[in-house]
Amino acid sequence: MKYSAFKKYVQAITKQKTRLKTRLAIFGFFFVVAFILWYLNKLTYEYSSEISFPLKVRNMPSGKVLVGDPPKHIPLQVRGFGYVLLRYRLGAALSPIYVDLEQALLMPYKNSDTKHFLLTSTLRNVIANQLQGDLQLGAIGIDTLHFEFTKMVQKKVSVKLDLTYTLERQHLLANPITLSPDSIVISGPKTLIDTINFICTKPLNLHNLSSTYTAMVPVNEINQVGRSHRRILIKIPVEKYTEANISTTLEVRNLPDSLRIILLPKMVSIKCNVLVSKYRNLLQGEVVKLYVDYDDLYMREGSKLHVKVDTVPYAVKIIEIKPKEVDYLIEKIQ
Repeated sequence: MKYSAFKKYVQAITKQKTRLKTRLAIFGFFFVVAFILWYLNKLTYEYSSEISFPLKVRNMPSGKVLVGDPPKHIPLQVRGFGYVLLRYRLGAALSPIYVDLEQALLMPYKNSDTKHFLLTSTLRNVIANQLQGDLQLGAIGIDTLHFEFTKMVQKKVSVKLDLTYTLERQHLLANPITLSPDSIVISGPKTLIDTINFICTKPLNLHNLSSTYTAMVPVNEINQVGRSHRRILIKIPVEKYTEANISTTLEVRNLPDSLRIILLPKMVSIKCNVLVSKYRNLLQGEVVKLYVDYDDLYMREGSKLHVKVDTVPYAVKIIEIKPKEVDYLIEKIQ
């Protein structure tokens, strides 16, 4: 009997707890719903809030350029409906405020040719017109924007090609690599432009070229420096080559008029690679020019004269010269 009575007591307490939890859950649900409805109702009212907007400047004063970084944000007191302000507070993208420095009322600081200031009160209409239609401008959080300018100068500099390349087997450069244009005009602060003597292209890596390659290559960007050309045209003329063997007569240089020299041998053989398109020209006389120098007799030891290369057509790459040194006989002219 006692156990049965205790069991009934426990069951009664459990039912009361269950009812209490149910009531609390129902109360909590309606409380949350009521709070949400109350909050949504409040969002339909207008409020004021300070928001930091991105600031962009454009159109520098004629002949001038900004030094350093311009102001990047401007705090604005704006008024709008609660749900609008909440959207921006939660990270909605803010459209930047643009300031045209060529049209703005810039004022120079005393005793300074470079530093200027701009009262934000003069920008009120400009800023208000750029705010989205659901926002109204109140106060501007700062009263002055500061800028520093320097005179813009121009300079013509050469372009350097940042190139790494390899050629397919049995291929050569037919002519020098060309850049068009090979120089450009840069503009910017004088202190910066004076330190730049050339400008490089973006790195270009080419492998196993077997034909002429042409492409537009971007020119490197330099902070605060303008460029007359953003890209340049490069041309890498590549052709197939063949092996050739030719002979040529040695020239003698710096020989006194009172002497005569006999070279042994007077003709030398050249083993070379030549572009297929230039092979016939090579056989018809467009040859490598070789010479010996009489002055070498006094500048280097030995009983022979060293064979030297004078000119080589661009389409020809020398592999071997035989012989590399020649004997000689010298006679006086009576």
